[in-house]
Amino acid sequence: MSDKAIPLCQAACPINTDVPGYVSAISRGDLERAIRIIRQVNPFPSVCGRICTRPCESACRRAQIDEPIAIAALKRFASDQTKGLKVVQPPEHFYNETHMPTKVGTKENENNPPSPPFSKGGMGGFPGEKVAVVGSGPAGLTAAHDLTLLGYRVTVFEAQNILGGMLIEGIPEYRLPKDVVKEEIDYILSLGIEAKRGLSLGRDFTIEGLLKDYQAVFLAIGSQKSLLPRCNEVELTGIITAVEFLKQVSQGERPLLGKRVVIVGGGHTAIDAARTCVRLGSSEVTIIYRRTLDEMPAGKAEVEETENEGVKIRYLTAPVEFLGNGNVKKVRCIKMQLGELDESGRRRPLPIENSEFEIEADTVILAIGYIPEAETIKDSGLILGKNGTVVVKDDTGATNLKGVFAGGDVVSGPSSVIEAIASGKKAARAIHRYLRNLPDEKMEEYSAFRLLDDGIVKLISKSNMQKVSTLPIEKRINSFAEVELGYNFEQAVKEAQRCLSCGTGAVVTENCASCLNCVRICPYGVPVPGREIAEIDISQCQACGICVSECPASAINLKLETKEQVRAEMEDIINIAMKEAQEILTIGFYCQYKSPAGHPGGGNGVYWLGKLCTGRLDVFQLIYPFELGADGLVITVCPDQECHSRDGSRWLIKHIEKAREILDEIGIGANRLSIISDVEELSDFRKRLLDVGINPLRKGKKVKE
Repeated sequence: MSDKAIPLCQAACPINTDVPGYVSAISRGDLERAIRIIRQVNPFPSVCGRICTRPCESACRRAQIDEPIAIAALKRFASDQTKGLKVVQPPEHFYNETHMPTKVGTKENENNPPSPPFSKGGMGGFPGEKVAVVGSGPAGLTAAHDLTLLGYRVTVFEAQNILGGMLIEGIPEYRLPKDVVKEEIDYILSLGIEAKRGLSLGRDFTIEGLLKDYQAVFLAIGSQKSLLPRCNEVELTGIITAVEFLKQVSQGERPLLGKRVVIVGGGHTAIDAARTCVRLGSSEVTIIYRRTLDEMPAGKAEVEETENEGVKIRYLTAPVEFLGNGNVKKVRCIKMQLGELDESGRRRPLPIENSEFEIEADTVILAIGYIPEAETIKDSGLILGKNGTVVVKDDTGATNLKGVFAGGDVVSGPSSVIEAIASGKKAARAIHRYLRNLPDEKMEEYSAFRLLDDGIVKLISKSNMQKVSTLPIEKRINSFAEVELGYNFEQAVKEAQRCLSCGTGAVVTENCASCLNCVRICPYGVPVPGREIAEIDISQCQACGICVSECPASAINLKLETKEQVRAEMEDIINIAMKEAQEILTIGFYCQYKSPAGHPGGGNGVYWLGKLCTGRLDVFQLIYPFELGADGLVITVCPDQECHSRDGSRWLIKHIEKAREILDEIGIGANRLSIISDVEELSDFRKRLLDVGINPLRKGKKVKE
């Protein structure tokens, strides 16, 4: 496995979010760390937690066992629960010449990011250089966010009187509440970004004019002009576009649709329009789509929710003509069948002769596709492609005009929010390199982990996804209240603990003595003999830590929890305990899988340390607290059949027995180390410690200042 391989979820994400890193943090209840990891690359965590198309979940290897991790729902939870926490987290690539995905599962740069290589003036050191961003959708605001963190003075120009683009105008509140979008935008603007609203490109200013005042321009004007079907009578009253309709509703209007509404299209916009019609009182809402559910751009879960709300979907159906006398009355349709693959990679829909039929309609809403408003830029000198998209040189977004970059839907056509964010990030890096006269960026090539071997899949316990609670149908269809209610703390932690922690497992160092002990003891059979040292395929490692604890040469480390981190964590908690001058200083280890809401000991004077499975505790970790001055150590141990890691409890018992032998040999006493199962046993243990007194090694220990 290549050193540059990354987990499938991270590879599938257009911005390479460190999914295992923030999910692991949530599994430990550390939400601040989780949001810091997320914000390293994503300025819209609350938005993406609600409406992301979730390519990471489609790639999740947990699906080989039962169901994928609810990654988006966990992102939403971390973001919603840390509102008000000021986390300006510069992405790692700001400090490197090459962009690299955040190191999976590590704690680097989470709390103390490295200082940027420019330190004078502003946030980043270029107070005189200004960048204009045209458009305030996710691509534009992401570019503005990243450029501001780099130190540039950024002004965002928006044609409407409110920022957010289609996030605020085109996505109904039942799916994405406006206050959520506004909070994310206010957060971005708080970095010092200037926003000029109500100013339209082509009407109030030109690209040429911007270049007189700004050193670079980024165009992110979206793609909101609706395509129309090639059907007779498309101009009939009562036929409207989905974008037009959703904008009206977003602005507080409640158009009269009538009882029967037909929506043409199969994307997210068509689904949003249909569910909005239900909330406006239309009782017969039908979507017609020319392919099948498998080809539908909208997700299957979203389609299921739509049908639950009473919307009918007619697949393999296309409109051929609209009928009416001034006002639309019917849609004449034809049945379709799928042929060979077309340029989109989907099977081409073909009409079936003599299969026409009619559907009655009071309103028809068209949602078959969108193109940019090319009229605003047709005289700008930019090279335009088919359907009015801006032609760029490469994925940096550089156009044929010097200093002008473009990204988002105006380049790609309609895309997802996360793809727009990725486009904005690439543009920010490209503009930075352009203004600094840096060479073209050398993008590192990263491969993705392979799927889990069948033998390993069979050894992993099944644990189905925590279902996200939703508003009951009878309540949701009469209002625009948010449908998905999100996780509570317990649900989020349980869901995060289902994660396989891909990429955070064991790594063999050059100290390996080739004893092959790891090969013999791994419960998943991952280590194998190598030419000189043992080899561990990290794509298959389950991060149980047993090989780490049993390696006689201490030549194996866990990426998620190195020996240095374990030692530092213990030193910190002992120092805290000594400052508080406990009569009997007791340390406790507990399994975070077993006690996800926190330590199990109540207020019993124990300083607890949570472990993602206590099965990875080795003899050193059991002896080290006494070396630092602890008087006693307690550990919660899961029944072997309930241990998260295969064989984890069995190995922990062995390590405890060995540690107790050592404590007796060095005169501290085995009775200072105990396994407990409840608070009552803990109380009894503390009483015994009072009888034997303090640890002899504690004498002379000083508190670190």
